[in-house]
Amino acid sequence: MKVIALATCHNRRALTLRALESLHKQTLPAGCELSICLVDDGSTDDTAREVRSTYPQVEVIEGSGSLFWAGGMRYGWEHCVKQQEFDFLLVFNDDVQLFPDTLERLLSEAASLVAEGVDAFAMAGAFKNSDTGELTYGGVVREYWWHPLRFKKIPPLDSVQECDTLNMNLTLISRGAMNLVGFLSPEFVHKTADYDFGLRLAKAGGKILLAPGYVGSCNTNPAIGSVNESGISLAERWRRLNGVKGQPARIRAVYCRRHGGILWPLYWVMPYLRICFGSTLKRGK
Repeated sequence: MKVIALATCHNRRALTLRALESLHKQTLPAGCELSICLVDDGSTDDTAREVRSTYPQVEVIEGSGSLFWAGGMRYGWEHCVKQQEFDFLLVFNDDVQLFPDTLERLLSEAASLVAEGVDAFAMAGAFKNSDTGELTYGGVVREYWWHPLRFKKIPPLDSVQECDTLNMNLTLISRGAMNLVGFLSPEFVHKTADYDFGLRLAKAGGKILLAPGYVGSCNTNPAIGSVNESGISLAERWRRLNGVKGQPARIRAVYCRRHGGILWPLYWVMPYLRICFGSTLKRGK
């Protein structure tokens, strides 16, 4: 069994090294081969050099600094993963800290799915806050039947759960899923690419799953510097909303038109109306 792990990083050297350390400490099933590819998107804090020195077996690909998360993941897919033979792609964030048995548990669940004839699936892992234990990332389901783009996180159980889409902080993706829908869509530069992938895979007949139990810790990004930061001006909030890490109108239109149904223009315009009325964004996607 061949698993290729892929991540993108930028100027988070300590977190990136910690994530790689937790990945290298994984207990692997017999016969499993794990290789790791890291896209360093123009870090200026010596992340690439430190990774090469500490983990020389990790393939480090350096980007221009303008790839961001989704662009960096596609870059790694094109230049490292795509041409290789593999059974599973393990997508992980550079700020996760995994439990030592995480990959073993995910692969065990994956083997059961394959034995049942399930070929195309993506299985997310649930994370909790390292201080509070609160659920932070994982699988999500639609919160309201009438709103196709409003999602809520679900806590992990003792068995696999089906979801509507997922956060890709840690996701095991089968080769069959990649053959069915490809990887992240080129329309997305940073956020929303993971939700779009999950929704496309589900529409194509694949399964979106949440693994049993928690897989590690990963804290949510702070509000400071984001569109949700309190005390910033309306003009600054608008600028951040339309920035690469926010919800640029053109990119959001692609997402809403693709997954929002007949009322997609209404869902598309809502974040911008909230800004105009002085409200912060309460929903991430």
